[in-house]
Amino acid sequence: MRNGFKVVDADAHFYEPADIWDKYVEQQYQDRCPKVVDVLGNALFEYEDAHFSGSVRAKTLLSQMESKFGHAYRAKWSMKSRLVDMEAEGWDIQVCLPTNGTKALNYPDPEVSAALSRAYNTWAHEFSSSAANRVKFTAVLPGPNIEEMIVEARRAVESLGAVSVMLPSVATGKMWHDPEYIPLWEAAQELEFPISLHGANSGYPAANARYDPLVGAFIALHQTIGFPFENMISLGHFMYSGILDRFPNLKLLILEANSGWVPFWLNRLEKYCEGRQSVFFDEHPLGLTPQEYFLRQCAVAADADEPSIKYVVDYIGDDNIVFNTDYPHPDAPATNEPLANMMEQPLSEDTKRKILWDNSVKIYGERLVAGVS
Repeated sequence: MRNGFKVVDADAHFYEPADIWDKYVEQQYQDRCPKVVDVLGNALFEYEDAHFSGSVRAKTLLSQMESKFGHAYRAKWSMKSRLVDMEAEGWDIQVCLPTNGTKALNYPDPEVSAALSRAYNTWAHEFSSSAANRVKFTAVLPGPNIEEMIVEARRAVESLGAVSVMLPSVATGKMWHDPEYIPLWEAAQELEFPISLHGANSGYPAANARYDPLVGAFIALHQTIGFPFENMISLGHFMYSGILDRFPNLKLLILEANSGWVPFWLNRLEKYCEGRQSVFFDEHPLGLTPQEYFLRQCAVAADADEPSIKYVVDYIGDDNIVFNTDYPHPDAPATNEPLANMMEQPLSEDTKRKILWDNSVKIYGERLVAGVS
């Protein structure tokens, strides 16, 4: 708690141990799993097969980790170090997403993708259990294996206590409105958990893929494009394809993409539903406007140092915005900055209270506050 405000950090991250796949993946898949050979900056896995190591191209990305995160870096992100920072900063609850665990989401071998997902979710459950009232986790799902994706979503939420599931990139040759995904939307409604959009590719190629091999300033452009553009596309797809119409209790949580684009994007989506641009909308009209779907079923995470939060509140109100820190990612703000920045935003006390606590409780549901006094 800070200044009388209870605080939910709706998007923080774990750093998984280097032996997570060795310890938690079933034996029959071990020879097909990615092999970790190093952990860069106590943070990012480097794999034996460089193809799977991701893109750690920015020279300064990991060099600042110890100076920025201090004791937590030196403790290799132990739960004890996390709780020290949460207590110092006034973060009552953190919802944590994976870092290296995202490897499970879209691993090309469908069986291994499912095994990696099970492994990450089991580890995340065990790691969180020592601070179950304070630290919650978002599960990963095996994107290439749609049947296993549904099974794992139910296991993670019902048996392991996940408060959300992270949507993987759409399977090759598929789209979110395809019938194969219906059981996932049904499960999300039935079990009342939100689907987290966290930069998952809405299709192939991804919006930022043209910059994948480039270095220098293009690394920054790659990152600038990635999460916001893909999340915007996915949000539009969920609206225009009728998914949100057919599943009115499905909740979408849009993370790590800022919030300032929301007024522009909702307005543009609306212009193509009705008015002069609606000539392009040949299918049956939607039951609600894009803004009405957003207000009914979506929330967006705002970075606390965004200058545009007040304009987002002016446009959509203050019931659909949540607070996040991105702790402890290399490009996250220093630990003491996010909440201080949010306190300085030109917003009313009631609006800050909603962003810092109420809206996260609303979209994550009762699992978020289970056991919290």
